[in-house]
Amino acid sequence: MAKVRSSDVQNWLLLVHQLPPKPTNLRVRIWRKLQQLGAVVVKNSIYALPFSEKTNEDFQWLKQEIASSGGEATVFRANTVEGATDKEIVALFQRARDEDYARVTAGFEGIAGALRDQKRGGHLSPGRLANFEAEVQKLHGELDEIVATDFFAERGRAAALSGYETCRKMMHDAQGHGVKRSGNSQIAARAMDLSQYQGRRWVTRQHLHIDRLACIWLIKRFVDRRGRFFFVAEGEETKGGVGFDMFGVDLTHHGEDCTFETMLKRFDLGDDPGLCGIAEIVHDIDLKDRKFTRKEVAGLDAVVTGLALFLKNDQRLAQQATGLFDGLYVLLGRRAEKEKQKGLAPAAQHPPGRRGARNQEKHVRR
Repeated sequence: MAKVRSSDVQNWLLLVHQLPPKPTNLRVRIWRKLQQLGAVVVKNSIYALPFSEKTNEDFQWLKQEIASSGGEATVFRANTVEGATDKEIVALFQRARDEDYARVTAGFEGIAGALRDQKRGGHLSPGRLANFEAEVQKLHGELDEIVATDFFAERGRAAALSGYETCRKMMHDAQGHGVKRSGNSQIAARAMDLSQYQGRRWVTRQHLHIDRLACIWLIKRFVDRRGRFFFVAEGEETKGGVGFDMFGVDLTHHGEDCTFETMLKRFDLGDDPGLCGIAEIVHDIDLKDRKFTRKEVAGLDAVVTGLALFLKNDQRLAQQATGLFDGLYVLLGRRAEKEKQKGLAPAAQHPPGRRGARNQEKHVRR
């Protein structure tokens, strides 16, 4: 995310909302999403972000979610905020990110200390190392989220990144001294049997965006051609269906993976270059961490966002997005094949599976 110097701030994006008493979890859910966006409270029930196209898009999506839940929300742009100077508002953002960075830095320091103790005592088994790695990955995911909302380049970031690198080096050194990993990851080890997922009822949250749209396409083309899709409000039960990209289900975000990446691993599709390319693009759009820096990110994000604003219907949106992902899949697959012929390593960085190569281009004829 492009950072903003405090001297550059001239416009703020403000969200004012009023929530209904039910559902009872709505207030907590909206508050959490505001925290994830990096918004700060400038007055009672008034949240602010520095204005940009991206922050405006984020607030507009949140406004839509509030309205669909029976609440009211208004988003507007302001040069000034009554009762607060730009400097004071910037200080609110800096204080919030300082606290976030301090929290994850303390987490990394705690893991590093535990690693030293375990290694010194000779108790660092492969299982314990895997647990430490999972903790580090979780914290690193939180750090990525903080960096994405660090609009004013807070100094606490350097200490947090240093803590992460220290933990990563310690785990790497431990692996090099007799502690070996037991595979690509715990997630990759739990492959699912496709035969158990035919003609199923697939359930996810309504108001689809990139990760869920890509997952729907993946299911249609590679997992369950006869699958039916249902979209529910936040917090609703899946009622016997296979839930994905929802809280409390298996097919969702794990560690640094978005749901699409999780599905590739679960269904053993990770050796297909077209799918791996899509996974990297979806990851960068959904998690906003620029992990893969794919050049297709901005274009696909804009197209999907535009389709969602235009169609305003999840079933129609999923249908329209199918052709979009079909074309992207073929393009990325052919590009990877050309790179292979030239002797170049393919761009995809996801762990290999077994089924992907058999699927390349064949799916578009289904």
